Amino acid sequence: MPVHLETHEIRVFKTVYEENGFNRAAEKLFVTQSAVSQTIANLEHKLDTLLFHRKPLKLTEAGMRLLHYAQTVLSEEETVLADLSNIKNGILSTLHLAMNSTINQQFGASLVDEFLQQHPLTRIKISVLPSRQIITAVSSELWELGIGPFQQTMPDRFRTIPLFEETRHLVLHKTRMKPGISAEDLLHDYPLIVSHLDDPDLRPTLDKLRDNFGTIWEITDLHLRLSLVNNGLGMTYLDERILAQHPELMIVDHFPFSTVPLTYGLYYRRDKQLSAGAHQFIRICESFNF
Repeated sequence: MPVHLETHEIRVFKTVYEENGFNRAAEKLFVTQSAVSQTIANLEHKLDTLLFHRKPLKLTEAGMRLLHYAQTVLSEEETVLADLSNIKNGILSTLHLAMNSTINQQFGASLVDEFLQQHPLTRIKISVLPSRQIITAVSSELWELGIGPFQQTMPDRFRTIPLFEETRHLVLHKTRMKPGISAEDLLHDYPLIVSHLDDPDLRPTLDKLRDNFGTIWEITDLHLRLSLVNNGLGMTYLDERILAQHPELMIVDHFPFSTVPLTYGLYYRRDKQLSAGAHQFIRICESFNF
C-alpha cells in the first residue's frame, strides 16, 4: 500500500519541532500530550523511520527532510486560505509562478511589471528556483505555472508553451585559460558550478559531467555563481544573452557537452484547471518580445 502523509500529521510534527516538546505542542494545538505523542509515534511507524531523537528532543536526518516538506505544504495551505478569502473579498485571482534564474535576470522584472499594469488586483506569489525543482514543484502542484528551460523530454503530464530558443555554453574566466592547459586539466582543476546537480538542462550529459569533473558545486543563486566564476574559482553554464554581458568570460569548447541547446517556455499540468491569473500571465508571455 502506498504511504500518504496527512495534513494533520504534518502539522503536529512541525509544531513539536517549533515548540521543542510534546507538552508545549499539545498546548499550542489544544489537544492532550498523549494525542501528540501518539500522532508522532504513528507517523514514525507509517514512515518506518525515527523522526525525533528523544532526551534531548532533536530532529533526525529523516526528520529534517520531513520538516522542509512540512514547511512547504503548510505554507501553501496558508496561501490557499488567504486566496479564498481574497476571492471572497473581490480580489479575483492569484498568480503562483516559479521561474528559473535566467528568466528572472533577463525578463523577470519586465514580465511582472507588465502583468501588474494590466491586472493590478491579482495577487502574485513568485519564486526563483533551479529548473529541475520548478518541474518537480509544478508536477506536485506546489506551484501552478513554471517558466524556464524545458527538459529534453518533458513529462507527458505537462502542457508546454514554447517561447524562445537559447544556447547554453560552458564558460570559464579568461585568465584561467592558460596557454598549453589541457582539457583534462580544466576538468580536474576547476569545479563545475550549477544551480542543481539534476538540472534538466544538463540531463542529456549528466553521466559525462559526473564522470569527468573532479568537483561539482550546487549553488542556486545566479549572481553568486557568476561571482565565483569571475573570481576564477570554477566553470559554469551560461545562456548566450547573459554571456554577452560578461566579456571577461570565455567559452570552453573542448568537450561534447560544452554546448547545450535549450527551449524556454511555460508549462503546467494538463489535468489542472488554471486560475485567471495564470491565463493572464500566459497571454502576456505569448505576446512578449523575448
